[in-house]
Amino acid sequence: MNRELRERRGDAEALWRCVVEAHGSTSEVRPEIFASWQRSAQAVSVDLALAPMVEPVAVAAQFAESRLGRASRVILDDLRELSVDGDLVAALTDETVTITWLAGGRRMRRSADTVNFALGGCWSEAAVGTNALALAHQLRRPATVFSAEHYAPMVHEWVCYSAPIIDPVEGHSLGVLDVSSLWSKFNPSLLTMVRALARNVEYELARDSTAAPVVASPESSGELVLRLLGSTGVAVNGTAVRVSRRQLELLAILAMHDEGLSLDELTALVYGDKPISVTTVKAELSHLRQLVGGAIASRPYRLIGRVDADHVRVLRALGRGDLNAALDLYHGSLLVSSQSPEITSWRYQIDVAIRNAIMRSKNPELLYGLSECCPDDDGVAELALSLMASDDLRRGVVAGRCVRY
Repeated sequence: MNRELRERRGDAEALWRCVVEAHGSTSEVRPEIFASWQRSAQAVSVDLALAPMVEPVAVAAQFAESRLGRASRVILDDLRELSVDGDLVAALTDETVTITWLAGGRRMRRSADTVNFALGGCWSEAAVGTNALALAHQLRRPATVFSAEHYAPMVHEWVCYSAPIIDPVEGHSLGVLDVSSLWSKFNPSLLTMVRALARNVEYELARDSTAAPVVASPESSGELVLRLLGSTGVAVNGTAVRVSRRQLELLAILAMHDEGLSLDELTALVYGDKPISVTTVKAELSHLRQLVGGAIASRPYRLIGRVDADHVRVLRALGRGDLNAALDLYHGSLLVSSQSPEITSWRYQIDVAIRNAIMRSKNPELLYGLSECCPDDDGVAELALSLMASDDLRRGVVAGRCVRY
């Protein structure tokens, strides 16, 4: 554990004692946390030991049949794998911030059970005080709450990363996606991942509500359209196609290799050293070929016909120095939850390439746009703020990104 993180935790505890225990005031607490502490003091006992519960079986059943439950199916495997492998706890809530779905590693599940961070547990501000789930739902933006920023000491050992899932029709928060761990494992990149997964659910909600296709860019007549940066979507001839995470990985990798790949090469790039039979991959490709209208050829495996892939186009735009076009295409990291070796490598290259190019440009408009895509990147926000005009009304938004954990 690094020294800076221990000091941050100590500072958070000191501020909590000053404001919550001693009823004092300080400007060192983040404004949204301080305001939440003030509201929590009117509704929650500081000695709270458990979140209130409702019937978990009924909650889970209602969620499974809800719009949000159906749309969330596209990310549940990713969330489950992430939480188990990283010993985290992941949760989805409904509009009352009651947990409706949960997965986690063994240690964090044990810790979660002790405070009713479980199916049926209510984590609204009125129920348990300041926490990331409640803040994300109330403010309708991603939130991180670290250690003693929580109002109730029962979760002072935790750090939580939450993002609201916004109804594309009504515009309100339908619920919250949260990933939590012990504060000693603080990792700000988890907020980016949570935000991207929430966007995927919002995309599914929009598709179900409006049947809107994934639209190709004006300059492209692409028949196969791949949108894999930030939120994800696939369309064939203007019609949205539902594919799995693994199928998205296959399409992303094939789009990067115009020359084609053998079955062994493709298997290695997707799975790395995992013991996966090439027969399994071949069957997946056969199914995927049907979904995308036969746009996958074999011997070698490659995409055929017109293809419009945002992750390919953003690299081409960067290669010719067109930063405006690159930023228009970039809506976040490539398949953020994927652990495929090839995807991980390209994700890093794209993120670093666009960040470095726009930081070097010192163009305040480009920096502001990148800050919108990467709200947890303090370096981008700080440089944007230093270059924006003093009367730019957006300065407050960017300044807020400079002070968040």
